[in-house]
Amino acid sequence: MRKLVLICAFFALCGCASIMEIIPSGWDANQAKSITDIQITARNLDCQADLKPQVIKLAQDIEWFNLYAKTKPTRDIAKLTGTITTTVTELQDRVAKGAVSALYCDLKKKIIQQQADILAKSVQGRF
Repeated sequence: MRKLVLICAFFALCGCASIMEIIPSGWDANQAKSITDIQITARNLDCQADLKPQVIKLAQDIEWFNLYAKTKPTRDIAKLTGTITTTVTELQDRVAKGAVSALYCDLKKKIIQQQADILAKSVQGRF
């Protein structure tokens, strides 16, 4: 009987740990502000100006958001940051190589804005 209770307790605890992956995380004011800052930075990217400082700021904002999401147990949001991180890293690498065409910059800007908006809806839509 004692073994049965221990086995049931073991499976119950394992089940509780895995159910946290299914339940979405709750509202977080820090994440809400951070994603809004990312949206504003993405919208204000000026393809005619020097892109390097703009992209560095955007990358740092996304890195802060990503680290915060991973450190705080909001795994559902941390899983969503990979796409925008990759896109901004690609732009950052391209800017580091030299001049970027206006068309390339505009396309990347639109993609980053869309990704930031999708991420913002996920963050802001929580309760």
